[in-house]
Amino acid sequence: MTGRLRHTVCSNPLPPALLAFLLGCGIFEPREPEEPTQSGLNFIPPTDPDIVITNLQAAVDQKNIVNYMSCFTDPQRQGRAFVFFPSAEGSAQYGAVLNDWSRVKEEEYFTNLIAQSPENAFSNLLLSLTSSVVTADSVVYEFDYVLTFQHADPGFPQTGGGKLQFTIGVDNSNFWTIYRWIDYKTTDDPTWSLFKGRFSN
Repeated sequence: MTGRLRHTVCSNPLPPALLAFLLGCGIFEPREPEEPTQSGLNFIPPTDPDIVITNLQAAVDQKNIVNYMSCFTDPQRQGRAFVFFPSAEGSAQYGAVLNDWSRVKEEEYFTNLIAQSPENAFSNLLLSLTSSVVTADSVVYEFDYVLTFQHADPGFPQTGGGKLQFTIGVDNSNFWTIYRWIDYKTTDDPTWSLFKGRFSN
């Protein structure tokens, strides 16, 4: 592509009056980009625990804070607290912050991380399932993960990795959300816990 528009000849052009009306309505004008604080149409109602994982990966890819937080249990609506257990290296470096984690801090961290990321910067969450345990009202998944998030902090890596465990439960609306998250260090890369600690404020 050279960046030039291709012109297509239409055998049945619109009448001038109709064309003027459509142009006046702004139909052919560029659509305003969606604000990052709005939930996108690609968010799937989490009627199945697997959908929670799909939504989480999409929210990281798109840096969408609303969709991201919708993946986690909200104690004000569901009566169940969100709990995060950091990796050992996370506790060692950011224990004062990570050992008292909450849903509010999860939102603050991801908001800060997005703010530190240029608009067109790459972000991705790769998850490889290693085990799953299903009960009547919850599912426990374990994944090997690779988190990539391009950001503007030159003193911190843009890729992390390790193993995580999600416990996903169903709420009063019959939707599934993550309410327990455990992070483990299994590679030489920084764990997700370090991302949370670094960008928590």
